[in-house]
Amino acid sequence: MYDFEAEYRRIFETPIEQIKEDVFFRADNFEKESWYGDLQMYLAIGVCKPEKDCVADLQKALKVLGYPTRISENDGEPFVLPQRERQKQTPPRHKQEMER
Repeated sequence: MYDFEAEYRRIFETPIEQIKEDVFFRADNFEKESWYGDLQMYLAIGVCKPEKDCVADLQKALKVLGYPTRISENDGEPFVLPQRERQKQTPPRHKQEMER
């Protein structure tokens, strides 16, 4: 039998770097959390502005749901944003054509 409560506690005790996506975990599993509205906002528009003391738990919840994030501050207020993917360095097209 699956112990949901144990899995739920394990997520918040695990460092964010070690959290893996769980395709069976759903957003509504977090509906009793004070930051659930911020979670819903992030899922709707890809950004949210949670309370400072909720940021770490919100990031962990988003990561387990498959949304790696980063924090950006504006005027001392934290914003949760999508994690940037590293873009491949490609030479400009005109440089490629000149090398031919």
